Amino acid sequence: MTEPPPESTRTARRAATRRKRIRIGIASVIALVLVAVVGAVVLTSGGSNEPVANAAPPPTTTTTTTIPPTTTATVSPPAAVATTKVPTLQVYEAPDGAKVVTSFSAKTDYLQPRTLLVTERQGDWLKTLLPMRPNGSTGWVKASDVTLSDNPYRITVSLTDHTVTMYKDGKEVLSTPAVVGAPNTPTPLGTFYITDPVDLRSSPGGAYGAYALGLSGYSEVLMSFNGGPGQIAIHGTNNPELVGRNISNGCVRVPNDAILEIAKQAPLGTPVVISA
Repeated sequence: MTEPPPESTRTARRAATRRKRIRIGIASVIALVLVAVVGAVVLTSGGSNEPVANAAPPPTTTTTTTIPPTTTATVSPPAAVATTKVPTLQVYEAPDGAKVVTSFSAKTDYLQPRTLLVTERQGDWLKTLLPMRPNGSTGWVKASDVTLSDNPYRITVSLTDHTVTMYKDGKEVLSTPAVVGAPNTPTPLGTFYITDPVDLRSSPGGAYGAYALGLSGYSEVLMSFNGGPGQIAIHGTNNPELVGRNISNGCVRVPNDAILEIAKQAPLGTPVVISA
């Protein structure tokens, strides 16, 4: 066994041990202080509006607010229809009664009430589309000479799509394929209206099918046709397999079931817009 070290040596060792513990303790205290300071800096930089020196700027957050589009339901206003209530309806050049440009009988050639489509009103005067050449002719009539009514129906004809579509209060109620004018006898473009519904259900196998709806427009190529003035119409057909083709003399042909439904709903004065 070894002998214990002398007392002086033990005293020196104890002193060295105490000094080491003191150094460790001081280092621990310094470390704790540093941790507290760093924590304070972190907390301050996260919760204060004051900038922190040498600190990286916080990331920029961009908030995008998407405003949904506002959808407003639109309903087409009803067409204004004027039906004559005088034996002879005078049509004037302007709403002053100074010059008469034409006149119409109270009945059409098909014995239908003379009906005009109103496009404008000024006081006691109405501007109307006229059922005459050239297509698109207008004139003024006295409001006191006609009876006004509203018509919620509208018909469109697309020559490119070979389609006839009927609307009521702006909502589609019927769409059907159609035959339209041949290249040398085209269906005229423009806004027209129904003037002469002709019931042909007693002989639906004819060229005009079960029903014909004469319009206020006329062929711009044929000045007369089959003894008539070349008036265009939407009518039925005895050859429904031909729909989708450009082969008519200017009229618009649709299957018989379609023309019967259109005739059942659309009254006199219903606007018919024919577009390319």
